[in-house]
Amino acid sequence: MAKEPIENTSEFDIGDYVSGKKFANFEHDFSGIVEKIFEHSIMILITDFDPEDTATVNEYNQRAVVRMSDAQILKKTDNPAPRPSDDEDDEEEEEAPAGILDEDEDDDEETETEEEN
Repeated sequence: MAKEPIENTSEFDIGDYVSGKKFANFEHDFSGIVEKIFEHSIMILITDFDPEDTATVNEYNQRAVVRMSDAQILKKTDNPAPRPSDDEDDEEEEEAPAGILDEDEDDDEETETEEEN
């Protein structure tokens, strides 16, 4: 089953320029662009870092997943993702027309009788 996409309710948007605190092998804080937003963390494409952290940045493929509480927005993007609104909750999901499901069941019965003959 496919999961429903999680709506972005955080202060972060994809494309924001943020700073992240040092962690694990990082000796210094770093900054970069938000690539992906998770429930409580963000993935940052690291663009600015201390030269001492070059090996760590390369090892992590220029990306780091950081808790939202440990990241700070330095510059908001000009093109933010749409936010959920109260009106969307009131909309009902479209259902399949009534005859479609019944027709599929009839086709199954026909193939079973043909196989028996």
